[in-house]
Amino acid sequence: MRISILGPLEVEGDGGPVAVGGFRLRALLAILALEAGRTVTAERLIDALWPDEPPANAANALQTLVKRLRVALRPYEVVESRPGGYALTVDPGDVDALRFRRTARNGGGLELWRGPALADLTSVPLLANAAAALEQDRLAAVEAQAEARLAAGTPVDLTAEVAAHPLRERLAALAMRALAAEGRQAEALELFERTRGTLADELGVDPGPELRAAHLAVVSGEVRPPAPQVRVRPRGNVRAPRTSFIGREAELDQLAALLGQARIVTLVGPGGAGKTRLATEVALRSAEAAWMVELAPVSDLNEVLGTVLDALELRDDRPPYRMPADGTDPVAQVAEAVAGRPALLVLDNCEHLIDAAAEVAERLLTECPDLRVLATSREPLNLPGEHLAPIPPLAPPPVGASPGQAETYPSVRLLLDRAGAARPGFAIDDDNVAAVVALCRRLDGMPLAIELAAARLRTMTPQQLADRIGDRFKLLTGGSRTALPRQQTLRAVVEWSWDLLGEEERVLARRLGVFAGGATLEAVEEVCGGAADVLGALADKSLVQVSPEGRYSMLETIRAYALERLAEAGEVGEYRGRHAAYLLDLAERAVPQLRTGAQTAWIERLSPERDDFAAALRWLIDERDVEPALRLCGALNWYWWMCGYRQESAAWATQVIELAGEEPPAGLAAAYTACMFAYGVNLFSTIINDRPAMLALSHRMDRLIGTAEREGPLHPMLKIGKAVMAAAAGRDEHAAELLESYVQSDDLWLSSAALMIGGSARSEESLERAVAGFRKLGDRWGLSEALLGLAELRAARGAPTDDLIAETWSLTRAWVGADEAISTLVRVAELRQRGGDLDGAGADLARARASVDRETAPHTRLLLGLAEAAHACQRGDLDRGLELYRGLFDLLAQSPPVPQLIASVMTAYGRALARNGDVEAALEQHRRALEALGNTSPDRPVLSLVLAGFALAAQAAGGQERAAVLFGASSAVEPHNTSPETLEGLRTARAALGDEHFEECFAKGAAMSREEVYGTVGSTT
Repeated sequence: MRISILGPLEVEGDGGPVAVGGFRLRALLAILALEAGRTVTAERLIDALWPDEPPANAANALQTLVKRLRVALRPYEVVESRPGGYALTVDPGDVDALRFRRTARNGGGLELWRGPALADLTSVPLLANAAAALEQDRLAAVEAQAEARLAAGTPVDLTAEVAAHPLRERLAALAMRALAAEGRQAEALELFERTRGTLADELGVDPGPELRAAHLAVVSGEVRPPAPQVRVRPRGNVRAPRTSFIGREAELDQLAALLGQARIVTLVGPGGAGKTRLATEVALRSAEAAWMVELAPVSDLNEVLGTVLDALELRDDRPPYRMPADGTDPVAQVAEAVAGRPALLVLDNCEHLIDAAAEVAERLLTECPDLRVLATSREPLNLPGEHLAPIPPLAPPPVGASPGQAETYPSVRLLLDRAGAARPGFAIDDDNVAAVVALCRRLDGMPLAIELAAARLRTMTPQQLADRIGDRFKLLTGGSRTALPRQQTLRAVVEWSWDLLGEEERVLARRLGVFAGGATLEAVEEVCGGAADVLGALADKSLVQVSPEGRYSMLETIRAYALERLAEAGEVGEYRGRHAAYLLDLAERAVPQLRTGAQTAWIERLSPERDDFAAALRWLIDERDVEPALRLCGALNWYWWMCGYRQESAAWATQVIELAGEEPPAGLAAAYTACMFAYGVNLFSTIINDRPAMLALSHRMDRLIGTAEREGPLHPMLKIGKAVMAAAAGRDEHAAELLESYVQSDDLWLSSAALMIGGSARSEESLERAVAGFRKLGDRWGLSEALLGLAELRAARGAPTDDLIAETWSLTRAWVGADEAISTLVRVAELRQRGGDLDGAGADLARARASVDRETAPHTRLLLGLAEAAHACQRGDLDRGLELYRGLFDLLAQSPPVPQLIASVMTAYGRALARNGDVEAALEQHRRALEALGNTSPDRPVLSLVLAGFALAAQAAGGQERAAVLFGASSAVEPHNTSPETLEGLRTARAALGDEHFEECFAKGAAMSREEVYGTVGSTT
């Protein structure tokens, strides 16, 4: 994480800007950043943040502010509590002001400034003083830099600085010398007179010694303009390309740094990565003579040295090159040509002549001490002192990026630039952004592939091209007619690299194609039978990438070619099967570990394999291989469930169940039932009001679980699912009996989960026991769910929940999926809101909103919007809250038709309408909510919420007696609603009616039948 305060405060994380909202929160961060790594006392922070009048409990106010800052900076845990104060535990080098101070004395670091320091925070006196001190340091650096440039004879312009700081004598003296050095003595003398007058008027003093000395130097002619110099352009043969250079700024900086410290640098990467274009740009920007030696057309090993001579125009003969008969040493010719001045030689496309290119480079570097070599190749030259510079793909945008976001990524900028040449007016917009993003991602961000795709956009839309990119080798063929044949089509690019492989390397490379998302060395050895040295050779030759974590993967284009070769060799069935078997073993070994302290390690082990699990399941289903498909899907269900990939789990489970049929194959009941669990959980939210369908699903699960238990051990989550489905089907006694028996189980996970679910017996005590059980097991998922449940019960009675919330988020944020992370933040925000921490809730909701993209499920966006609307209303911004509620109905139409969710949205909107005084509209929303719930088996918590909404509407209309009756009806539904609005309404009604009359009305409502309640509220349900 990097913090910039040389300008308005900005925070940059690994994934982009980090939003820190709120003036006082930003001020706190700035104060800590100025003392990065050191303790800042609480007293000093309080004095700085509340300089005029600190709050009554300043220590608590500061602690709350620190908590909010920690939330804003997550996942960076850098705000540390220390004895007596707090510290920001970041490297001082990651704070631009501290980095600047290290170099300012020598005139360095000025490029870090983006404007006045702490420009948005100078109303804080402490920060105003810090900004003033930094400005003085900046001026000193400007002066030091100007002095050094004047000494070197370099022009300096200090006009703007002098105008801004007319009393700074040293600055004026340097400006005078700079003007005189350019032959502008009259202006220099005018500046002296102006500065002398300002000093007299403002300070009542005469010029000091330094300013007087500058005046004397100008008057005496000591400072003279330099003689005009004719800049001699360095020789070389590098020609500027006719297309723009896009997206390699970081690589240019890296190469400049490497060439500054090493004499031989090799730019390595796969074909089509843009090595030649990047090397050309380096040569064009070189301050010394630069020659480009194009080895791509060369096929004769003996011709390499001749091509070097040809590039330097030192050759009189014609190809093929022969060593001179007179004994002239060609290397000596090169040495003589570049003698006495630095030079850069680019050896381009060395891979097919690697040994000869390495020998020539070694000889040239030995004989030419002023020469540096930049080579481009798909593998290293392996020379002493060689520095490698791998060239990565152009960064593709994330799935779901907006047009504005996508345009900031170099792969998209390249596509737009080249497509604009082929199809004038082509632009990215809301309609085509998803297809453009898909193209750049599917083409691995490889420049040549993107340029070939851009040419196709002349006759195809982005969506048409994206839909057909699976057949990329036929589509992407329209390269430049003047390019080498191997650079004119995507297939030719890959074939060129493939043909340079040895036989063992080709065999392993084609088998590696079965891995969709990369693999560990052990996986490659087990599935492909490949040796580590052969895999290393493929990595050296840029056919395989190696991640910092040690995973080997292929770019999608190379993998597609490898799979073609695998099919050609007749090995698809064997190696797809070995791939699936390896993943099945991994998934089944993970299942018991996912309920233990090894849970996180196993989730981290499984997560990189998601693409491979999908590829294996797809192949098994297409091959109609029932047993491994059922086992793999059944085992993965628990990983998917914990990480929040519920839709993915249900989608695969549905396909596998269709493959297996209506009944489980013998010996596979447990795997089949695990798939049914995923399918059923996804289904029952949509059929919860269909009592016959729910009963059928519940009885089917009972029967399947019974069969599975007779066959062998059963995952305890299936037993919990059996109880939950029984309860959802209205089989309350059966569900209660199951949960009670599970609580008594010797299986600690099962008993803890049963205590957490609880049913009507759910209590703080049962949840505390569940927390203890999951904590003992080390199961972070179960622990986080139990902690959230405990926090909800505590919040309902107004007890503090901060400790539970903090632990919950720390347990899950590292490994849950994006939708699950948003849902967790929403739950956490709602708990904070109930505890009165509206700022903390707002920060959580802002973080959740920042995570939303085009891939976020409508259901997740709906839950977030619902929480945001409620938060706005609780803050008193009813107009904003109502606007947010109205915007939810489109999302509601896109989400699964879950009656509870529909009713929750409508009744929440109704509550906001009632608060705004529109009682009739509020009542209409509550009636619609009741109709959505239905009267077969309405969801009890939501029913209580809706009835309390009717009570609040009655209260808004002035009907306190009617409100008390309806509050009673709401409380009769267990579990009854305890939202802050409802509790406040109860207190208001009691105060208005008095205890005795309130209790009479409340009891009357509690005794009413469901039909009487519906009749009272005017619902047809």
